[in-house]
Amino acid sequence: MSFFVAALRSNHCQQLPTSLSGDHFLPQNLTPILLAIVTLCSLIYSRLTPRSGSVHLFFSAPSEVLARSSSDFGDDRQLIDILRSKADSLFNPQYAFSPVLWLFGGHAQTIYTSMSDDLEVDEIEYERTLIRLSDGGTLAIDVVPSDSTSSNATSPVLLVTHGLTGGSHEAYVRAAIKHLTSLRLDCGVTFAIVVLNSRGCNQTPVTSPKLSHAGVTDDIRHAILWISASFPTSPIYGLGFSVGANTLTKYAGEEGDTCPLSAIVSVANVWDFVRGSRYIEHGPAFSFGWLYSLVLGNALRNLLSTHREAFKNSPHSSQLGAIFKSRFVTLRQYHDSVTSLLYGFAGADDYYAQISSARYISKIRIPFLGLNAADDPVTGPDTLPVCDALANPWIVLAQTDKGGHLGWFERGPDGAICKWYVKPVGDFLRAMVDYNLAPRPQIKVEYLGDTVRQHGRTDISYVEVR
Repeated sequence: MSFFVAALRSNHCQQLPTSLSGDHFLPQNLTPILLAIVTLCSLIYSRLTPRSGSVHLFFSAPSEVLARSSSDFGDDRQLIDILRSKADSLFNPQYAFSPVLWLFGGHAQTIYTSMSDDLEVDEIEYERTLIRLSDGGTLAIDVVPSDSTSSNATSPVLLVTHGLTGGSHEAYVRAAIKHLTSLRLDCGVTFAIVVLNSRGCNQTPVTSPKLSHAGVTDDIRHAILWISASFPTSPIYGLGFSVGANTLTKYAGEEGDTCPLSAIVSVANVWDFVRGSRYIEHGPAFSFGWLYSLVLGNALRNLLSTHREAFKNSPHSSQLGAIFKSRFVTLRQYHDSVTSLLYGFAGADDYYAQISSARYISKIRIPFLGLNAADDPVTGPDTLPVCDALANPWIVLAQTDKGGHLGWFERGPDGAICKWYVKPVGDFLRAMVDYNLAPRPQIKVEYLGDTVRQHGRTDISYVEVR
């Protein structure tokens, strides 16, 4: 799920059997009570702070001049100039975020996100494909086809990566997909959406003694290989949420000039896990860091518990068993005892340092929009890599004063509560598609019987199993 939404939602994405479903940190019936308490605090706090609807933008001047696929589409323009003319949600105060009064604080926005799966459902129909990877693991790929894919082989494909223990079912994912699939692009097509469900998440089977973590980028490479084989002539874009935003950003930085993605949007990225963990563990009392640490740590422990059969023959099975003896598990305890053990990190601090996408932002060479809220109680106030953004002409960072973690709930024109973040996400992606960006380097796909492999990467291959 999203970083915090995980345990508040009682890990419903795993559809735990009854015998396990009672072992969650916060029972679902406590969520409205907690929301009411936090809302009251937020209303008091709102009286003491100004309501700002502005969006703070950080970008290099000048920004990158983007090449078009053909001069027939017009002269090349700077990234920021394209957005000024196309992204009202970022530049026009009339369309800036204005939080619902009773969801004014970051905690209230974040907790309401955990409830919105029940309160607000955007119906999305997916077509699922399972792929077995070269290391024996399995990924679930959920696809929403473009309504124009059959008639236009170059319809853009959007790869979506979800938050901690989440999946394609999440309300924040569905809201973005509903908005994006409603957009009619200048070329007369719509996005085809591909959601990558991480190992063990959203009913994805675990077929190897390994789960994903926030820094694993090879699973993204496998998903992009599948897209390249399934949509060989389509440009690929990326949209990441929370932990998935971190992984997608890190991937783009690792690939640099050879990144096959045309552009990326990062939403509620943690960016710097070292600073983020410091804020959660040692922040001010009103940050409720201890609560977030326990909620998230237990969400990860519950995910591991759901798939513990896959680890029974692991050489680390006895050490992993110790994590289940504790009633509560913090984030640091989980990463010290599980993530570090499975992936070879020296400990939680080493893990946090190595996976942070802030270390890779300087190497990104594709149009990039990062969207964060200053009052995000999970990332903390000091993780946004502003200096790196100012030094890289490909990057635009947008920060709202309010919004929480994957919240951004506001009143729509009809008075209903809606999610504001889908607007800048849609504005940016539509601007990039309509601009007709020059093609990116493509993944060379090799076929070896039933096996699909990336040329030059024998470790990146898969077989479709369903």
